[in-house]
Amino acid sequence: MNKVRYKLALLMGGAVLLTMLIILILFNVLMRSRIEQNARESIESVLGYGDKDSQPLYTPSVIEFFGESLGLGDQRSRVEKRLIEFCNEEQPEGITKAEIGKSIYYLEDKTVTASEITDSLTDSGEYSLNDLRETVIGALLPLIEGQRIIAYIDVTGETELIGSMTLFFLINAAALGAAAGVAGYLVGRRLERSQLVQKQFFENTSHELKTPLTAIRGYAEGISTGVITDCAKTGRIITQQTEKMSRLVEEILLVSKLESGAMTLTREQLELGEFVENCLMPLEGAVMSRGLTVSLELGQRTVFADPDRLDQAVSNLLTNAIKYAKSSLRISLDERHLLIGNDCDGLTDDELRHIFERFYTGRNGNTGIGLALAKEIIELHGWSITAARSSDGIVFDVTLK
Repeated sequence: MNKVRYKLALLMGGAVLLTMLIILILFNVLMRSRIEQNARESIESVLGYGDKDSQPLYTPSVIEFFGESLGLGDQRSRVEKRLIEFCNEEQPEGITKAEIGKSIYYLEDKTVTASEITDSLTDSGEYSLNDLRETVIGALLPLIEGQRIIAYIDVTGETELIGSMTLFFLINAAALGAAAGVAGYLVGRRLERSQLVQKQFFENTSHELKTPLTAIRGYAEGISTGVITDCAKTGRIITQQTEKMSRLVEEILLVSKLESGAMTLTREQLELGEFVENCLMPLEGAVMSRGLTVSLELGQRTVFADPDRLDQAVSNLLTNAIKYAKSSLRISLDERHLLIGNDCDGLTDDELRHIFERFYTGRNGNTGIGLALAKEIIELHGWSITAARSSDGIVFDVTLK
């Protein structure tokens, strides 16, 4: 059972980390693809063969020169010299990604041809092909033909930014994965505790069901064998035991309904003070047999509630208070609060913290289904309930709305 926490920690942490890594990979691919696309469109535009209606994101730099080698007196910048040397060595075709040192460029090395010169001039509409042949080409072609143009864009800053964002994202992914792993561990630990508590609950419930069954069986065998002759007394005992079993089974069924969300309320207007007195009346025998004194201070308060479910919740609270009271029971009602208290023995912090918890087994071995059901029924009405130590015992506070 103790492996659940580790499995959940690994599952939740791994799932979050894997998801973040997939997002990171997609981010890198999309961003780098977008940078390349923008660079290509910008270079195509400056070289005159791209979409004329597009507005390029970048403004490419242009290097113009003749020949393949650089002269000794060439005054070009270091970057331009490195790019010319790269093009001379690699002879790239079309738009190429170049990584030179720590810098990254997109570039195209283009050599101007005679056909491109004439096409450019005739496309402008100012010259006919014959005019160009006779005049312009004859004068300009020797000067222009063979010229090399390198259009380039430096995207080093963009790639460095993506790298920084990737590192930041990785750190956050690791942190989120670790946080998810811790959350999974804590959830797993709660599940393990819940499984253990439920196991204890069913063991105790089985014991509580088995006890009246054993008593009923014993009395039934006594009657059948003739050992027991006082059938009236035996009948009362059997009736009490069957009622105890019936209540326990009903509470277990209600727990199941609450867990599945199948419990619904049929509300009607109730006078709560009178309703609490009616809930207390069937318990007068238990109060008298234990010699308890009861203090009632019930004011006027009308509520809309389900009488059957509210009866069960209030009766469970009253039964619990009577069961553990040493000498007195206190019940009061005002506009906002219904208080039910008694002078029971002191509760430990752990018992007080888990007093309304399903399947919790206290130090006396009781399953505590009644208080858990009372709390859930009260909250189903939109109210709330708390338990706190009083000067001589405990008090349950139902806050109305």
